[in-house]
Amino acid sequence: MADQFVGPMTWAVVGLALASVLALLGRRPASDAELLFAVFCGSLAMAMLRPGLGDVPVAVAALVTVGAAFTCNAYWLVARALFRGDGAVGRVHLGVAAGIAVLVVAYRGVDALGAAPWTDALGALLTLASSTVMVLGFVEALRGFGPGLPVAERRLRVGFLAMYGVGVAVATVGQALPATVLDASAKRLLVLMAASVVVVFTHVALRQRRRTPQGAEALSSAPVAVEAMAPTPGKAGPTDEDRALAEAILEVLETRALYRDPELKVADLAAAVGSVEHKVSRAITQGLGERNFNQLVNRHRIAHACRMLAAGEGRSVLEVSLESGFGSLGPFNRAFKAATGQTPTAWRDGRRAPA
Repeated sequence: MADQFVGPMTWAVVGLALASVLALLGRRPASDAELLFAVFCGSLAMAMLRPGLGDVPVAVAALVTVGAAFTCNAYWLVARALFRGDGAVGRVHLGVAAGIAVLVVAYRGVDALGAAPWTDALGALLTLASSTVMVLGFVEALRGFGPGLPVAERRLRVGFLAMYGVGVAVATVGQALPATVLDASAKRLLVLMAASVVVVFTHVALRQRRRTPQGAEALSSAPVAVEAMAPTPGKAGPTDEDRALAEAILEVLETRALYRDPELKVADLAAAVGSVEHKVSRAITQGLGERNFNQLVNRHRIAHACRMLAAGEGRSVLEVSLESGFGSLGPFNRAFKAATGQTPTAWRDGRRAPA
C-alpha cells in the first residue's frame, strides 16, 4: 500500500527542499545557519532523487552522488550554527564535514564496482563517522541547556531534540528493521516523512532564531565591548514613534545581522524597517540613545568580533574584521581598541590565558 505514496511523496520532499534552497539563498544577509541549511536542503533533494535514478549517464549519477553527500554532516553544522551563532562553524568543522562527504562518495563508488572488501571497510568507517556527527547534533542542542535558559530558547531546543531524535531513529533503527516488520516501501515512506519534518521544523527554528538570535544573547556575554561603547542619552525625550522604530531597528540588525554588511548605510537600514532616513536617524539617537548611526553599527560589529575571537576557531584578525562587517583591518583595530581598551590580538590572548 505504501508503494503508491512513495513517488508523489518523493517529489513533494524534493520540491520542498529545492524551494527552501531558493528562499534561503535569497536572504540578504543570510546567517551561517541559513546558508548551511541551504546546503543541507540541496543535498537532501539529491539524496531523495538518487534511489530512483535508474539508467542515467555516469556523469549524472556521479553528480547526484556527490550532491547527496552532505546530509547528516551538513545538518550537524546547521545545529552548531543554530545554537552557537554566526562564526561558530570554522574551517575544522567544514573540513570534517567535507571528509565525511568524501567517504560517502568513495563508498558509493566501490559499492557500484562490487569491490566487497573495500565496501565493507568504507561502510564501517562511514557508519562510525555518520554516527559521530549525529551525536554531535544532539550535543549542540544540549550545550548550555539548564534552568537559566530563557523559556523560548528551552522550547526551541526541546523541539529540536524531539525532531532530531525522530529523524535519527528513522534513519537508523527504522532502516534496520526486517522486511517482515517494515517493507522497503514503508521504510522509504518513513524516511520521506522524517525528511519533510526536519525541513519544516528547521525553517521554524531559523525564524525563531531571527527573532531571538544567539547574537543578542552573546551580546551580553561581551560586557567589555558593550559597556565601552555605552549609548549617550539624547537631549530630548523619545516619542512613541521613536521607541517603536528603535525596536524595529534592533530587530533587523540582530536577527538579520545587517551590521555584517560593510556598505551598510542609513538608507539601507531605513529600507529594512520600512521607514525614511531622518526618522531612523532620530530613532537611533533618541530611541536608542546612540550618538549616531556609525556608533550603533560598530557596537554590534565589535560584539560580533568578540564572539568570534572568543570562539577560538583559528581565524586571523583580518578574517574576523571582514566577517564582522569592517571593510579593512585599520578601522577595525581602531574601533576595537576604542571599545575594549585592547587590540583584537591582545583581547583574544587575554581570553586564552588560564584563570
